[in-house]
Amino acid sequence: MPKKYNYYAIDAGFFNVQIKLCFDNKEFQKVLTDHNFNFKIDALDIGVAETHYVSDGRDGIIVIVFDLEACGTEPALLANIVAHEATHCVCRIFEHIGEEPDEIGEESRAYLTGHIVEQLTLGIVMEKEKNARKRNRTALSKKGQGSGGPKLQVDSNGDGGAGQNSVPAQKGVPSGAQDPVGGVVGTTKSGVQGSRKPRVSGDYYSK
Repeated sequence: MPKKYNYYAIDAGFFNVQIKLCFDNKEFQKVLTDHNFNFKIDALDIGVAETHYVSDGRDGIIVIVFDLEACGTEPALLANIVAHEATHCVCRIFEHIGEEPDEIGEESRAYLTGHIVEQLTLGIVMEKEKNARKRNRTALSKKGQGSGGPKLQVDSNGDGGAGQNSVPAQKGVPSGAQDPVGGVVGTTKSGVQGSRKPRVSGDYYSK
């Protein structure tokens, strides 16, 4: 049975960089482990959302982390946070390929930022729906365990993970990452400048 992943692959268009989206430090650590980065860094120590760029000088990855509970439920604030992290993500993409963000045309930056904002928003919606389903299953299970009450039958993918067919896949939309290396984009093998010294950078949104 294939391993399930609780983080998401974000499409970077034609840019050769891997971008992952997750929602807690535990999944952040899994992303690093799955991509063979053994750096001692944690997510969400400072802000409610963070964008990390991790590179060993040869391969690099961008990881965006949101604490959805801390982000709150106000749509305008969440839109602000998503746009903030998407902007950092776009800067890290250009840094990864060796280009200065200011040297990229305004229209190109705007389209790429919009593309990342759209995917992050859809990923957040998918994660919230997954969490709601998990809460509903838990509530129904507890309700069904009363004396003489029927017990809830849970399907084989009922572990709270995003099953392969739990949400219809769409082009350009993040999906439950079944393969964190192959995912939406290929493994990065070029475009990182400098020596093979570890490099970690982070940008965050703080309320």
